[in-house]
Amino acid sequence: MGEIKSTLDLVMERTQNMSLSDEEKARQQRDEYEKRLQGLLQKYADGGYGLDRLQAEIGRLQQSMRFNDQTALRNAVRRRIEPDGNPGRWLDLMARLAPEISRSLADILKTYRTRRDECIETAERRLRRRLIQAHGIAGSAVSPNPRKDRRCRDDLSALRREAEDRLTAAVCE
Repeated sequence: MGEIKSTLDLVMERTQNMSLSDEEKARQQRDEYEKRLQGLLQKYADGGYGLDRLQAEIGRLQQSMRFNDQTALRNAVRRRIEPDGNPGRWLDLMARLAPEISRSLADILKTYRTRRDECIETAERRLRRRLIQAHGIAGSAVSPNPRKDRRCRDDLSALRREAEDRLTAAVCE
């Protein structure tokens, strides 16, 4: 009677002489590096690592994997910078990793916040005028919520996309 083979045995037989191309190996190594790097960055974000320890851990990771792509590192940090968040820790890290672009990132975020605040103030004034004209409601107790206004939300969304694009461009230069 013939031998019954498992699916795993069949797969192993068929793939026995197959190997990864150099390009596939490089892609796998890059993916593995980026996953481990994200773990280190998360520990930093959670306060588990200070700046010095994070840099040392990144250096160890790069050395152990023989992968030292500074662009990948800067992009990983860039993806953690949220225009509406508190980017202080990430800007501090970027100042150590790429001091030549850290000032530019801070300027982009400052410009974004200024424009965001102006957009919100403009929407608030527009909503106050609308309340006065449509309903005769006015006074210091009236506090319209500009973030409920579709036009304001659209403007804020566009500003955020623009800031994200500018941040990415600054890191990729």
